[in-house]
Amino acid sequence: MAQAKLLNTIGLRYCGDDELGRIAQRQRGDLSAYCAEPWNQSPVDYQLSPGNSPEDVEKDWKTWERLETRRRVGYSIWLLDCMWAFHTDCRPLLSLRDATVPLPCQEILWEAESAVVWRQLFELAISEINLTARVKFTDLVKIASPSLLAAIQSLYIEKRLNWTLGECSRILLVHALFQRTWEVENYLSQPLSQWTPTAKKQEVPSRQEEPWLPGIPLYTKWRNSACDSLDVLHWAANAVIGVNSGMEHPTVLHLHVSRIILLTPFRSIRRLASSMAGLGPSMNEEQIKQDKLQVERWAEYDQYKARLAIVHAGILFWHVRHYSTNGFYESHALLLATLALWAYGTFSPSQSNIGAEDELEVDFDSLCPSSINLDRPADDEIVQLFVRRGSQMKALITGVGDLCSSRGPEKVLNIGSKLISRLPNWGCARRHFALVKKLAALIKQS
Repeated sequence: MAQAKLLNTIGLRYCGDDELGRIAQRQRGDLSAYCAEPWNQSPVDYQLSPGNSPEDVEKDWKTWERLETRRRVGYSIWLLDCMWAFHTDCRPLLSLRDATVPLPCQEILWEAESAVVWRQLFELAISEINLTARVKFTDLVKIASPSLLAAIQSLYIEKRLNWTLGECSRILLVHALFQRTWEVENYLSQPLSQWTPTAKKQEVPSRQEEPWLPGIPLYTKWRNSACDSLDVLHWAANAVIGVNSGMEHPTVLHLHVSRIILLTPFRSIRRLASSMAGLGPSMNEEQIKQDKLQVERWAEYDQYKARLAIVHAGILFWHVRHYSTNGFYESHALLLATLALWAYGTFSPSQSNIGAEDELEVDFDSLCPSSINLDRPADDEIVQLFVRRGSQMKALITGVGDLCSSRGPEKVLNIGSKLISRLPNWGCARRHFALVKKLAALIKQS
C-alpha cells in the first residue's frame, strides 16, 4: 500500500495539473506517517537459517527481501519529501531525526535474480567484514549499512564515505546535506538567533530585514563543510564513471543540482523570475525588492560560490543532453540550472569591475585562460581558476556565447527551454517551459 501511494503521489504531483497537485500535497501526510511509525518500528532482528538447503536459502532471501523493501520504501518517501522542499518551496515534513533506519544495501545485492546468487553475494559481504555466516541480520545490517543519520555524521566529520553504500544511499546522502543546511538556515534566519541574550531590557528593532546568510560566519562554515562532503561523494561518482568507460549515472545529476541548491539563493531567483514572467503567485513590491537584493548580493559579494554554482549548472545541461533518464525530477533540475545561469548573467558585476585582490596578481593573469566552456566537461584546474578569477574569464555556453554579454541571459533561457521541452513525459515540464520561454521573450522586448 505504501508503494502504491508513493507512486501515485509522484504521478499526481508531477503531471502538471493543479488540482491533482493539491491532492498529492494532501497525500504527503499519509506517506510521512508511514516513516514515523511502521518504518522506524519494523522488526529487524532476523537470523539466517542454520541449514544450506535450497528451501532454507529461499526462505532467507524472501525474509531479507521484505526487510530491504521496507527500508527502500521508507527512504524513497523521505527522499521525495526532501525533493518537494526545493521543487515547490514547501517545508519538509521529515527530517534527519526520522532517518534512523539502516540505509539500503548495494544495488548488486538488491538486484540478485535468484536466492542462490543472493546467498553467494551475501556471504561474500560477510567475509569481507570478517563475520561468520551465523550472524543476526540486525547485527550484519548495522555493520554493512549505517543509518542515514549516522552516515551523514561520518561524512561531515570524518570526510569519509562508507564503502558498503550503493548509489541509492549516496543520493540520499546528497539530500541529507540539504536537510542539515536548511536546519542551520532556519535557525540563523530567526531574528532571535542574531540577538545575544541579556538581562537588560532592550528595544525591538522597528524593521528587521532578511539576514544575508553568506555574511554569517557560522553559516559559511556549515556550507563549506557541506561542499567538502559533496566533493567526497563526487569523487566516488567519478570512480564509477571511470569503471563504466565515461558513462554517467543518475547520481551525477543530483550532485550537480546540489551545488545549485546550496550555493545560490534559488528560492529568490525562482520567485523573481516567476514574478517577472507573471506566472507565479502574486508578490508585493517589497517582496520583489527583497528577492532582487538577495540575488544581487549573491552575484556580487558571494561571487566565488556563485561561479562554482554556474559551473555545475552548465555541466548539468551536458548531463541531461547525453544521459537523461526522463526522471520526474529532471525538469525541476533544468529549471533551477537555467534560472541560476540567467541570474548570474543578469546580475553579475561587469568583468571590468575587478577588486583590489585581483589587481595584486597581474603576473598570474597572463597564465589564466580567457574563457571556460560551462556546458562541457572541464579540467579541475580550469574550474578552480574560473571560481577564483572568473571576473577575467568569459563564461561560454553552446548556442549562447558569453553568458555575461548583453544577450547572454536571453539566449541561455532559450537553450534551457529547448532542453526542458525534450522531457515530455512529465506535465510539470510544460509549466517550466512556459515560464522560461516567457521570461526570455520579456527580456528580448526590453
